[in-house]
Amino acid sequence: MFGHSGFRSGQECAIKRILCGLSTLLILSTGGGKSLCYQLPAYIYSKYYKCITLVISPLVSLMEDQVLNMPEFLKAGCLHTNQSPTQRKKIMELIKKGEINILLISPEALIAGDTSSGFAGLFKSLPQIAFACIDEAHCVSQWSHNFRPSYLMICRVLREKLNVKCILGLTATASQATIKSVINHINIPDGVNGVLTNPALPDNLFLSISFEKDKDRALVSLLASEGINSFSSIIVYCIRRNECERIAAVIRSCLFQPGKINMEKENKKRKRMSYIAEAYHAGMYAAQRKKIQKHFMDGTLKIIVATVAFGMGINKSDIRCIIHYNMPPSFESYVQEVGRAGRDGKPAFCHVFMNNKNDDKDELLKHIYANSIDRPVIRRLLQKIFIPCKCISPEKTDNSKITNVSRCQGHEVGIPIDETVEELDLPSENIATLLCYVELHHKHYIKVLHNAYTKCKISSYGGPIKILEAAKTCPPLAMAYLIESKKAASVTKLNVLEFNVIEVAAAIGWESGMTKYQLKNLEWIVKDGVSKRSHLKVEFNTLGFRLKSPGDLSATELDELLDDLHQSVHVQEKNMLYQLEEIHQAFNELCNKSCDQITFSEENLAPKSNELKLIINDYFTRENNMPENKQFQERPLDTERITSDVRALIATYKDCKFTGRSIARIFQGITSPNYPALVWGRCKFWRSHLHEDFNGIIRIATQQIINMKI
Repeated sequence: MFGHSGFRSGQECAIKRILCGLSTLLILSTGGGKSLCYQLPAYIYSKYYKCITLVISPLVSLMEDQVLNMPEFLKAGCLHTNQSPTQRKKIMELIKKGEINILLISPEALIAGDTSSGFAGLFKSLPQIAFACIDEAHCVSQWSHNFRPSYLMICRVLREKLNVKCILGLTATASQATIKSVINHINIPDGVNGVLTNPALPDNLFLSISFEKDKDRALVSLLASEGINSFSSIIVYCIRRNECERIAAVIRSCLFQPGKINMEKENKKRKRMSYIAEAYHAGMYAAQRKKIQKHFMDGTLKIIVATVAFGMGINKSDIRCIIHYNMPPSFESYVQEVGRAGRDGKPAFCHVFMNNKNDDKDELLKHIYANSIDRPVIRRLLQKIFIPCKCISPEKTDNSKITNVSRCQGHEVGIPIDETVEELDLPSENIATLLCYVELHHKHYIKVLHNAYTKCKISSYGGPIKILEAAKTCPPLAMAYLIESKKAASVTKLNVLEFNVIEVAAAIGWESGMTKYQLKNLEWIVKDGVSKRSHLKVEFNTLGFRLKSPGDLSATELDELLDDLHQSVHVQEKNMLYQLEEIHQAFNELCNKSCDQITFSEENLAPKSNELKLIINDYFTRENNMPENKQFQERPLDTERITSDVRALIATYKDCKFTGRSIARIFQGITSPNYPALVWGRCKFWRSHLHEDFNGIIRIATQQIINMKI
């Protein structure tokens, strides 16, 4: 029925385990047939029970493609935050009627499923869940991807809110450390026995690396060479967005094919894009990316030059060549990206360009350091989360006199997003990820709720007296007056009252939703049985993170939590540095020829290709991802020049409150919310110390900031 004559390796065992109700992690190379592993058991379950299968998928385009390509006898639908209310309502109605076997859902939609958001009522609408499948399951382990912190909360929601007992994790790559973490998250009963894996790279991929002094010339030469030139689908990966644009232009100019242009003129069509090569990256408009992807998928476009924004979920079987213009950051990324070639089982070639300038490594180090977080920044965030309260707790009472004393049960806290992003100089995604880690801490101090407006503004068209009159019958407004009057005594004489609505709700012990409802009702009054507008206007603004946290943590508990969070961030950074160093050393050892000296044939490439595959397989099978004998390549540090530039930068921009890290970011061209590349790229110090040690720059800059304040 599914159109296959037999199972591929790993599929049958995974399907049997799911039908037995055993959580499983399946690691199959890209294009290895992971979809069948949830579609077949979902179909069998639907034949015997009134149930549904949940598939948590990271990409909207991937979900929609999977729904379109689902076998006719399987009814599928998808839910995600980009849908219109009408589309969501239609899917919810189909779920209630039991007309959907498989529901593909984004992590954000799943997390929002029990709230008053656009997904309200989803959990109540769902029939019994046969099992849940998490695509790209490696994202639920350690730190997650900063752009998808909701991945961290998936397993908790599935177990606690939906009572899901069986979870299937799917991924193409996972190191042993990641596997252990995923085992704990999805609760595999028999541990490593429930992990099914295949070699990271299939036999039909032929890997090669070359050492180039001029990458542009080598790339054009490779694309024009016999064999590669005949391929109809090629992906070229670059690190930087502007590099994608430049390389695509180089390819177009060097591999110009007038025949196609003439044919287009004959058809009297306006030329909107090249048929040879186009750039693709996250900085482009969504419609433009969609158009380029469509032309690549239907074979109109031959070469796509992209960042890693392109490729995940792309199901094109005839990609014959993957070229890395820049070195990938880790073996995990490399395996994911080359796995997009040769899905039809036919030979495919995957080539990496290296050079001795370390430019690629320096750029990749920038990405690692962009997400690192200082200990003082984490401390400031914790101070916003844990606001001291007057609740009775064991640490604040004499336990010999008071019995049955319990800890503070928690108060609602609202943290304005934009204000916090600016204060901490951290992207909102990184802050959200840190909040997830606090919630997942083994002591479970907080519960992260859904974002909400944190500020309330009440304007009176009848003067201050109308607000004061309303406060007599509205407890939240009375409390707001009390809180604000402590800050400014004249607040009762103003026509406008602004306050933190989450803070007010916590002070009176109400839920913020009920508090907002009461305040919004101030806009209406009932006179002679008829509702009419009052003299007040109530507005809510300033979106913020919302959570429930206790206010009675001791200094020791806060320090322990700070240590745990900082250690998590530090270990993640260290792990990424090890991964980068390892792939850099391996590629440097294996490349000793220029692209011109390599014959791109299966027989010629096989020896070196197999050698690289052994190194990659060893990486994925060994227990320790950070071997003690690994030596980091030292980066230079011109102390005198850095010191001079730090002092000059601070003197030039006297209004800026620099930190050691913010100066190091400017010197290496790392963008941040307060120092964006669009603005600071014009500063003469931007990227002025790109090749030097990042942490060394931080130490020097911090010392100079202290010296200049004395």
